[in-house]
Amino acid sequence: MAIITGEQFRESLKEVSPEIYIRGERVEDVASHPLLKQTVHHLAAGCDLLFDPELKDRLVVRSPISGEDIPRLGMHIQQEKEDLFIKAELTREISSRRICSACGSNMLSVTWAMIHDVDAAHGTDYLSRYRDFIIRIHKTGLPFAWCMMDPKGDRSLPPSRQPEPTDLRIVERKPGGVVVNGVKLHTTMGPCTRFVVAVPCRALGKKDKDFAVSFALPIETKGIKMIARPSPGPSRETSMESPLSSRFMGVEAMTIFDNVFVPEENLFMCGEWEQAGNLSMYFASLHRQSKCACSAGHCDMFAGAAALAADVNGVSGRASHIQEKITSMIMDGEAGYGCALGAAVNARRHPSGVWMPDPLIANSGLGAIRSKVGRHMEHLHDIAGGLIATMPTEADWNNPELRKYMDKALRGNPKYTTEERLRAMHLIQDLAASRAAGTIMAFTINAAGSPATNQVVVRRAYDLDKQIRYAKELASIKT
Repeated sequence: MAIITGEQFRESLKEVSPEIYIRGERVEDVASHPLLKQTVHHLAAGCDLLFDPELKDRLVVRSPISGEDIPRLGMHIQQEKEDLFIKAELTREISSRRICSACGSNMLSVTWAMIHDVDAAHGTDYLSRYRDFIIRIHKTGLPFAWCMMDPKGDRSLPPSRQPEPTDLRIVERKPGGVVVNGVKLHTTMGPCTRFVVAVPCRALGKKDKDFAVSFALPIETKGIKMIARPSPGPSRETSMESPLSSRFMGVEAMTIFDNVFVPEENLFMCGEWEQAGNLSMYFASLHRQSKCACSAGHCDMFAGAAALAADVNGVSGRASHIQEKITSMIMDGEAGYGCALGAAVNARRHPSGVWMPDPLIANSGLGAIRSKVGRHMEHLHDIAGGLIATMPTEADWNNPELRKYMDKALRGNPKYTTEERLRAMHLIQDLAASRAAGTIMAFTINAAGSPATNQVVVRRAYDLDKQIRYAKELASIKT
């Protein structure tokens, strides 16, 4: 049952009724709510992709932990070096077709490594509990929500010194478990998942020990609530407009834990503050390697869309500046992907068995490629032209009285119909001149950590002192 179809996933949503709110109202049926349809479709399409004959051998892997066939990108603990290369390859390919691939494997893997560290330092046995949870989701095949990022409040203060703490924390220790309270932000796809996995998001001090907590619970657990922001695509049905965002991308949610009881068997960290920062360090390595490949896929998507726009406009191969812009997108994608592969080549095995990509290469690559996406959007505007911001709507095209004018006035390259040209323009609009475009830019800048965090990791990982010694040798400086 670990590999499920999109239809099975849709049916599974009807089995529970989590406390989800969207635009101020309680969601009664996650599976059919119009503002969740892109999220449901995105996740269902991901399930169906597992049966694609061209991808199945790479997307599906037999887990050595559970013995189940599982989604590689969604649930696999990366304990072979080869996993890093296959993951990068698949991430780029899928992201070039639908913006986002599953990355749950990264989240589960970095948590596995952190919990191993806790057990090694404190003599606890959290990893056996976590293993049981991994086996459980492997057997069901149902997605989980990753709850990492805290609100942080006044960022000049640690969580224990906040006047009114809102970060997730233990508020009561009881026989058989603990009670937690607080909030996690940026819960991607959360309302359409079946479990929540909570982890710490930064290094903590001794006085912050109550904030050092990790656990997993069913999403319908009493006290768990999600306030969802609608996905960037349209809520109405479309056949021409928003071709990407009407089907893919998804909601983000603020996840509230309102005095939630966590049974002992679901706890993976409980006050061991010394290891809390390890997770973000592993995240900076494993997830940012994936983000290099994901961003490379976005470059591929933009390059393909730009080339199509040039062709439907009748300027493909004629204007050198257009070819230069498309070539720059391709080169940026290859550079980012090269860093994903390079980080895998230099990976090291964590004592838990998880392979960690080289953080210096992963963060340098991501820092470089994410800075290019704004320029790529500019290129899309330049190549497609102002029509992407001013063209009539799909409803206008569907009006026979108006279509006859549009059909004549908006023709381009004669090998395409006017409708085909408009479809290409609507794709560019979705990628570069829409709410979805803003979301893509937000993902690019802040998903997997901000550009500043890339620089922090690079400064820590790079041996600058060695290069200073070499410089002194060349300059014949002995001090």
